[in-house]
Amino acid sequence: SNTGVGFETASGLAERGYHVILACRSRDKGEAAAGRINSRLESFTDDDAHHASQHFVPGGKASFLHPLNLASLPSVRSFCKVFSTKYNSLNLLVNNAGINSQGDVTEDGLEICFQSNFVGHFLLTKLLLDPLLRAKNKYQTGSNNELESGRIVNLSSVTHHFAPANERTFSTDLSKKLPLNNGIHDQHFWLGSALPGLSSGTYRESKLASILFSMELNKRYGDRGIRSIAANPGSVSSDIWRNESAFMRKVYKMVYLTPKQGSSTSLAGAIGSIPKDALYLQPYWQPNLKRQELQESQSFCQWYGLPFPMTEMLGPYVGHAIIEPRLPSDGCGGYKSSEDLWNVCEQITSPEN
Repeated sequence: SNTGVGFETASGLAERGYHVILACRSRDKGEAAAGRINSRLESFTDDDAHHASQHFVPGGKASFLHPLNLASLPSVRSFCKVFSTKYNSLNLLVNNAGINSQGDVTEDGLEICFQSNFVGHFLLTKLLLDPLLRAKNKYQTGSNNELESGRIVNLSSVTHHFAPANERTFSTDLSKKLPLNNGIHDQHFWLGSALPGLSSGTYRESKLASILFSMELNKRYGDRGIRSIAANPGSVSSDIWRNESAFMRKVYKMVYLTPKQGSSTSLAGAIGSIPKDALYLQPYWQPNLKRQELQESQSFCQWYGLPFPMTEMLGPYVGHAIIEPRLPSDGCGGYKSSEDLWNVCEQITSPEN
């Protein structure tokens, strides 16, 4: 959260009056990012024009608490221990971190992209469930105020459309440890995403996992007030492309969204009055309108059906809109796969492993 979409999301929440805890690997970078956000807030306070802004709420701030490296399960546990010692409740958790480099192995023996983008978030969320359950969030729903416990936003991507189980590619003989691919997003599939050397598509698989994680959180904890939403920031010119050529970075800057634009879905997912059956947000206009002028919320006026993936990759920017994600064909609306994913993650994040 010290650069890109994560930084702009943190800044946007602080502008709306929240105390934001930045979770970064580097203390120096985290403290510097908190300083930049707080400087922004001070400039708002000194300018009466910003007080008239639709979203600005005085009193917000950003701070750095403790280093967090999602590619290290001990680091995740250490962060959560420090957080729970200092804070009793947590209103919002935005699982934003993401990398697109694949193949390396973490100290936990997992594939680095899948662990950084998903498994680390899974453990972080599980260990922070108690403070999330103690939170009280009030959202305006029509003429009524609705109370929730903590809100959890999991960042996904258009690439979740491209993670079918029947295209799993095993790259080494390690695949002999798992049954042959059966075309189902089951426990064997997700174990193949988490273990190194078994899949060539761990980035897109991690983004499908983020959507299924939101489904499973709502299923398991929704009756206790927890609400989770998956958010696609869109195609964003950010630090995730740092390893691309200078030419390609210039191209991305011309055609992709800015990090501030990319943060719109995360902010909407974190603080918006989301209709009860909405699961996934994205930032572009789509040609396949499903609903309009939703009664549940004035802030969500467009709801689109399952898109052609290209229109969810580039298109007219609208800020945020609900859209149907592409879920596994497991005969249960994706819930069989989400349960299998949960079970695999519990297994690989267990302290005994």
